[in-house]
Amino acid sequence: MADPRTRNGDVDPELSVRVRALSRQCGALGSHWDVALVQSLYDEAEQLADRAQSAGIIDLSEALLGLAAYLSSFVDDALRPNDDQLAQLRALSDAAGDALERYRAHIHVEVLGASVNEAPQTQPSVHYLGRNMAHLELLRQRCALLGYLVFSSDNVRDIEKAMAAGTVLVLVISTDMLADWLTLHRGEESGAATRVPITVLSDHDLLDVRLAAMRGGAEVVFVLPDDVDRIAPRLAGLIADRSEPYRVLIVDDDNSMRLFCASVLRHNNLDTRALATPEEAIQALHDFTPDVILADLYMPQISGFELLALFRAHPRTAFTPVVLLSGDSDTEKRFAALHIGGDDYLTKPIRPRHLVAAVTGRARRARWMRRELLAMR
Repeated sequence: MADPRTRNGDVDPELSVRVRALSRQCGALGSHWDVALVQSLYDEAEQLADRAQSAGIIDLSEALLGLAAYLSSFVDDALRPNDDQLAQLRALSDAAGDALERYRAHIHVEVLGASVNEAPQTQPSVHYLGRNMAHLELLRQRCALLGYLVFSSDNVRDIEKAMAAGTVLVLVISTDMLADWLTLHRGEESGAATRVPITVLSDHDLLDVRLAAMRGGAEVVFVLPDDVDRIAPRLAGLIADRSEPYRVLIVDDDNSMRLFCASVLRHNNLDTRALATPEEAIQALHDFTPDVILADLYMPQISGFELLALFRAHPRTAFTPVVLLSGDSDTEKRFAALHIGGDDYLTKPIRPRHLVAAVTGRARRARWMRRELLAMR
């Protein structure tokens, strides 16, 4: 497939036009619901998702796949969506348009400031962003114990390219480059950076450093020299986490929402099991141990609150994070869900990147806690 950029670094005009047209047509479906048109839009969303995926525009591909998955439920069952489902459809179509604009803005900056002096790094390795040679030497010594090479750079763009190419096992940032990283990646919720574990090396345990690390997406701050012996096992754990997909159990009686969640998460490399009833969910625990559970708050026969209580009483899921889904924005219900042991509460319509961020963040934290508890035994 041809590169989707034009010579001036913009996205292929045909791709831009088709994505914008798809987003506009999906947003207007409420007033004139036509199953044949929905089928056509579903086909277009799938084609554009494949095209974006082949071109390496991952965020756009994910947004389009989420939209296609949602549309498919209405094509297959010939259902007409209710108001809440139409709102979800509009949110998904907006998300596709937003992903396109984010990518166009990103590559425009990349073209203006790209470095042409660095050779590409193609071998999967631990990457170091910094100028502190003492940090680099220590990191190489620790990674040698794991059998990993260390690639170093003091250019954020070089690191971003390596992330996009999938060659970064772990990114280690020295405090001398943390501000540069934070300028571009403050509070980032999507894209390649969230798929790569990030850590920070510091010579001082300072609140400002820990805050900057957190805002830049770092999971761990190593404070030297106290944490020298923690570096190798912690990096090994982070690499292992990325090699084994997070497992998500989805429980929702709404077929369209179930398909949407499963599609978005699967295309972000998560292992999902999507079920329609609480009975099926409890049965699934015999052969599927989730890192995170997504559960609808309102289901026939049993509520999400009751299901949450069942999960908390089950030995396999007593400490598993549970994210509740609801179309109800009632603050009291949100507090009630958190009070009885829920870990997060997402209000429908849900944007794909918000869903991915909530699930991966909880899964990452759950695995970290399990690892730390095992290390203390």
